[in-house]
This record gives sequence, C-alpha cells and structure tokens, in this order.
Amino acid sequence: MAQAVAEQVVELKPDEVRDPQITDTFSPDRVEAFIMGEATLGQLYGITIEEAYSVAELGFTLFEQGRLKQAQTLFQGLVIGNPYDAYFHSMLGSVYQRQGFTEGALEEYSLAIALDPASIESYVNRGELLMQNGNFEQAAKDFKHAIELDPDRGNPGVNRARMFASVISAALQATLSGNK
Repeated sequence: MAQAVAEQVVELKPDEVRDPQITDTFSPDRVEAFIMGEATLGQLYGITIEEAYSVAELGFTLFEQGRLKQAQTLFQGLVIGNPYDAYFHSMLGSVYQRQGFTEGALEEYSLAIALDPASIESYVNRGELLMQNGNFEQAAKDFKHAIELDPDRGNPGVNRARMFASVISAALQATLSGNK
C-alpha cells in the first residue's frame, strides 16, 4: 500500500500538485475559536506550540550569532502567532535591546512580565534598560523581583541583577553622602 502511494506521488506532474485549500487550515471550528478569542493566530493556522518553539530555537541561535534582523523577523512572527507566550516577548525584547530599540525592548519585557510574573530575564533586562535611562527606583524594583524569584541563586541572570542592584546602591550612597 505505502509503495503504491509513493508511486502515485512520484508520478504527479507539477501542474497536478494541488495547492492547499483555505478550508484545509481554516476549519469552521478553528475560525470560530479565533474569532471568540479562544485561539491564537498560530492555532488558527494549525501551528503547534512545539513547532513554534522549534522556530524560537532557530531565532535564539540567530540572536546568539548576531543575526539580529533575522532573529527579529522570527520573534515578531512568533509574537503575532502566539501573543500570550512570555518567552517570545522576552526574546523579542532582547533582540530590540541589542539593536538599541529601547522603547520596543521595554514594552516587550513589560508584556513578558505581565504574561509571566516569574520571567526573571525580563525583569533583569528591563531593569538594566531602566537603569541606563536613569530610572533607578523602578530598576531597583525589577532587580529586587528577579532576586526574590531566585532564592537558590541558580539563575545566572540574577547575578547580573545583584551586580546592578549593588551599583545602584553604591551610587545612591555616594549621592546621599555628598549631600550631607
């Protein structure tokens, strides 16, 4: 049976290959779930979360290689298809941060934190940007959240938060000492 199917596939000419039909993907149930807000665009298209995370893995590799425009394209697509996934927002924030798009990065980190209040990297990265912009009070709060989320000190990102928090503390101490 499998051989007969394989022979049929081989015998198809290019003009005989059937293009996917919209009804193959957009079943009435999927469309209704999407319209009702019960399904994401990714689910409407039939993309599983496993497939989305495979794309995210490629995006992360591109990010690590410094291929930021390509990583940005992938993570923007993932955010559009899966807007409730904190990791996708956090990674898009990281891509924006590395490109110097501070406002976009802050927005993506804030969305990631709203979706997953345990997103340590989002707190640390947002705190770093806030600190760079002179918003020391909010940065300190983000670093404190990150530190509290890692009581066992197992997350390397939290070491950055500890370092940044000590920098803020030293700067405030110096400022207060100079005002006396």
